[in-house]
Amino acid sequence: MIWLLDLDNTLVSRDDAFAAWASAAVAADGGTDADLAAVVAADDGGFAPKADVARELIDRLGWTDDVPAAVERFRTGIREHVRAYDGVMGDLDALRAAGDLVAVVTNGVSHQQRGKIARCGVAAHVDAVVVSGEEGVEKPDPRIVEIALERLGATDADRDAVWMVGDAGHTDVAVGRAAGVRTGWVSHGRIWDSAHGAEPDVAAATTREVLAAARASARTVGRSA
Repeated sequence: MIWLLDLDNTLVSRDDAFAAWASAAVAADGGTDADLAAVVAADDGGFAPKADVARELIDRLGWTDDVPAAVERFRTGIREHVRAYDGVMGDLDALRAAGDLVAVVTNGVSHQQRGKIARCGVAAHVDAVVVSGEEGVEKPDPRIVEIALERLGATDADRDAVWMVGDAGHTDVAVGRAAGVRTGWVSHGRIWDSAHGAEPDVAAATTREVLAAARASARTVGRSA
């Protein structure tokens, strides 16, 4: 089996890191609960344009930074607060010990994504890392899946033996579907949005549960083949 995993909110707690940093930043600058709520909402789980988040911080907290400096300021805060989800690195080790291949496939700028990976020690638990900012292509473009398979030496792999796992329907599940591989969605308790298209092959609240369900599904397919 081949496992392609998103980074943010799949292997590491990016939203929790942003919220923790934002809470401290708002308090330090004398902001209110309303300011904190507005900043977190502006971030939109990391999918909002970074300049928009920076402007919200500047307007709400009276920062004197220009927009690029403000972007780097909150990116640094995220890196300083991010952590891997409990037990997930061990699950990746177990997959590799069983002979599976594992890669991180993440959208984002190089220094930010590599910084999170370094802080959380992710690289030691995977076989390859693919960062969109280094490749010039990002999810949901299926070319990024092909890049990951090439890095793993698995360009000819049976697509039914490849899983794309992540928390974002419009990027992670969409790219898996576009690439013709199987998909696992980390819901974090959310309901699947039909606007993202057909439901993923498996879905569960946590990454560990998705991996377990995907492995069970793979075994079932193997027995029926």
